[in-house]
Amino acid sequence: MTKIPKFKNDQETREFWDKHSLSEFEEDIKPATITFLKPRKEVITLRLERSFIIPLKVLAKRIGIGYSSLARMWVMERIKKELHAEKMANTHRHA
Repeated sequence: MTKIPKFKNDQETREFWDKHSLSEFEEDIKPATITFLKPRKEVITLRLERSFIIPLKVLAKRIGIGYSSLARMWVMERIKKELHAEKMANTHRHA
């Protein structure tokens, strides 16, 4: 049976697999071992006025998630937004 060749680039790989099937190389294929690592999380305390917690709970219930999960999502979204804005500002500054 033919062995899977070593490819020089993605184009060669695409051209080869356009003309061949994995079933032709069943003996060459070995199962891959994949390990997924959960990101380490750290607990923080966040004190909010009750006037913010009540609507947070209502909104979270409407979405169908816990209120602390919703708060965590919003904090992460804002951090990503700020980091992106900072990156864009730095890019424009150095251009």
